[in-house]
Amino acid sequence: MGNKVLLLGAGGMGALAAKTIAAFEEVGTLTVASLERTDAARVALQCRGKAEGVAVDVTDHEALVALMGRSDLVLNCVGPFFRFGPPVLRAAIEAGTDYLDICDDPAPTRDMLDMDNSAREAGVTAIIGMGASPGLSNLLGACVVSRLDTVDRLVAGWNIEEKTEDTLEFSAAVIHWMEQCSGTILECRDGRLIDGAPLADLDIDYPGRGRRTIYTVGHPEPVSFHYSWPQVRETHCGMVMPSAWIGLFRDYRNAIDAGRMTLEEAGRDLVGNAAKAGWIEALLTALSRLVDGPRLPLFFVLGEGQRDGVKRTVAASLAATPPGMAAMTGVPLALGGIMHLRGLTPGPGVMAPERAFEPEPFFKLFAPYCTLPGPCAASQLVEMAEE
Repeated sequence: MGNKVLLLGAGGMGALAAKTIAAFEEVGTLTVASLERTDAARVALQCRGKAEGVAVDVTDHEALVALMGRSDLVLNCVGPFFRFGPPVLRAAIEAGTDYLDICDDPAPTRDMLDMDNSAREAGVTAIIGMGASPGLSNLLGACVVSRLDTVDRLVAGWNIEEKTEDTLEFSAAVIHWMEQCSGTILECRDGRLIDGAPLADLDIDYPGRGRRTIYTVGHPEPVSFHYSWPQVRETHCGMVMPSAWIGLFRDYRNAIDAGRMTLEEAGRDLVGNAAKAGWIEALLTALSRLVDGPRLPLFFVLGEGQRDGVKRTVAASLAATPPGMAAMTGVPLALGGIMHLRGLTPGPGVMAPERAFEPEPFFKLFAPYCTLPGPCAASQLVEMAEE
């Protein structure tokens, strides 16, 4: 008999995760749970007859624990994770149910990694941040670290010059974006986590492409990299954008920090500016590329360190991805769940993807879903660059 899987959240990412995991024989039944049962039922109908939809309020701890207790594995797509991540994980630990999520907030990433002892005592395996970035980026980080004897600096980068959607629409993701660009952000310096400044210049030299200034942003990778590889002296996340845009983003940061704008107001204004920009934005982007430096991958990890006593810089990126951010996030979550059900994770505890999975078998499983810009063989999916 197959395993019983519970998926929390019936939005775009949850729906893709549900459809993906339901296709595997390791899954006997799938329960899709959402605040509104009709949303859950809609997703369940797309899951090959394996799924049912139920209603659950994740803030009802007792009801959530009871629902989790009837499952072998829970996949959590309910955000924002700064609100729901830690309490939902605590419920999974209490229920004794293994757990994966797509947490994209740095502070709850730290808080959940600190639940490691509780998970171990309960015999629960919890893997957090198993989406695109974080998730795929963490496994690219593992590819980079494997090529170096010592690592001084790890930088996870994501690129808003390379669009994954046709238009920018106002959503919770945009509000989250404004949060990542304001206040303080968690980074590792001199081997310890500190509160850093968002949108600061971060200079990198990408092997085979050249030098580029990117801009610091709050994200989980610097936190999980620090927990997974405490010997690394520096960890950062950087956003790649035309230099013509950085002034606008810093204006939003300053307005949010001064209390002149809320995160939502800044997000709506950003979407409005993007909609009005039109050909002017395209021209500015083209001109920026002439002075900013080389184009960089959609997302990547770059590591600086030594191998055989010689300084090296190693970078890893993907040659192809699933189409759209929802698929880039939901599919890795589902495949991480399948690898766990196949016994390919290390055992109890709370961990990030770079500690949970070996990159090669994961990317072999992932490659058939990567169709943009075109199909790519598993052996060619991860692109390594080195100087």
